[in-house]
Amino acid sequence: MNRIVLSILLLVGSLSLAATDIKDVFTAMPDSVLPTLSRNNRLDMIDFVLSGMKAEVNDVFDEKSTLDTLTADYLHITLSEAVKVEMKLLPSSRQLADSTDHVVCVVMTYGIKPIESNVQLFTSKWTPLPSPIPSLGNQVASLSEVSDTLSLEVTSRNEENKEEKRLTLLKWNGVGFNKN
Repeated sequence: MNRIVLSILLLVGSLSLAATDIKDVFTAMPDSVLPTLSRNNRLDMIDFVLSGMKAEVNDVFDEKSTLDTLTADYLHITLSEAVKVEMKLLPSSRQLADSTDHVVCVVMTYGIKPIESNVQLFTSKWTPLPSPIPSLGNQVASLSEVSDTLSLEVTSRNEENKEEKRLTLLKWNGVGFNKN
């Protein structure tokens, strides 16, 4: 009987260790990824959301930063009027170099008009991975809160000097992003 109880406890404990949640990844994020938010700021934001409060903190510049959206695998932060950050936890179809099985896609969008985004990938232990998207000028990226999709909108000028926008949807396949 004791062996059965011990086996069940070990199984439950191992399942909870294997579970990866964006809250845990965000809390463990190195300060170098988002230098304006300290670990204490990130912990406070999570606590505020879990308590049903507005997740707003004063960053290192004493400006307001807000955790707008938090789900099990996605978060959206407004660092300022000109800087937004999205993070999405994506399952990897293979074990990564640091023994993790999830990838964190980070999209940082800068500017008011024009705006531009930078897309970075990390393991869930914050080891950098090769960038999935080459940095193009006038590129705005956004992650889907409900699916493993990355949207890229690129603005360019045609021969008549008119602005043209092209939208590309990329789907996560467990290894990288592919065109939908």
